[in-house]
Amino acid sequence: MLHRRSVILAYIGVFSSLSIVLAISRVEISYPLLPYLKFDFAEVPVMIVFMLCGPVPAIVAEIIHWMGLTFRSGAWIGPLMKFLAVISMIIGFWIGIKIGTKVMREKAGSLKIFLFGTIFGALLRVIVCTFTNIALFLYIDPRYLQFTGTILRAMGLNVSSSLDILTWTLIFTGIFNMAHVPLSSVTSLLILKAALKKIPAIARSIWFLQL
Repeated sequence: MLHRRSVILAYIGVFSSLSIVLAISRVEISYPLLPYLKFDFAEVPVMIVFMLCGPVPAIVAEIIHWMGLTFRSGAWIGPLMKFLAVISMIIGFWIGIKIGTKVMREKAGSLKIFLFGTIFGALLRVIVCTFTNIALFLYIDPRYLQFTGTILRAMGLNVSSSLDILTWTLIFTGIFNMAHVPLSSVTSLLILKAALKKIPAIARSIWFLQL
C-alpha cells in the first residue's frame, strides 16, 4: 500500500510538472472558429494520471497545473476557466466509467468503458463551460463578449445584438469542448498503449485496466 501511494505521488509530480511545461511551451493548436481558444496538449498528462491512478490523483494533478498557470501568468480568469473545464471532464469521465460498468453487467471491455467515459466527460465539460462562459460574458467581464463579437463579424456572421454574440459563442465553444475531450483522452490512451508495449509489467498497476 505504501509503495502504491509513493508511485501515485510520483506520477502526480511528474505529470503535473509536464502539464505546466507544455502550457508554458504553448504546445497547442488554435481553434479556427474562435482563435483565442486552443486545443491544449497540457491536458494530456493529467488524463494519463487519470488512466494510471484514477480520478482523485488526476484532480490533484490538475490543481497543481492550475496553480502553476495562475502564478506564472498573474491572471486568474484564463487558468480558472481551464481548470473548471478539465475538472469537469475528469469527473464526467469517471461518471461515464461508473455508468458503463453498471450498464454492461458482463465484462464490457476497456474500450467500451473508455467510450462511455469520453461521452460523459464531453457532456459534463460542455455543460459546465457553458455556464462559466455565461458568467464570464454577462457578469465578470462583458468586454470579452465585445471582443468575441468582433471575431464573429470578421467571420461574416450577422450578429446584431449581444444575445446573438452570446449564442454563437456558446455554440462554437461547445463544439470546441466537445472535440477537446476525445483529443485529450485518446492521446493519453495511445501513449499508455505505447508504454505497455515497451513495459508490459506496468499493466498490473494501471487503474483503468483494473476496472
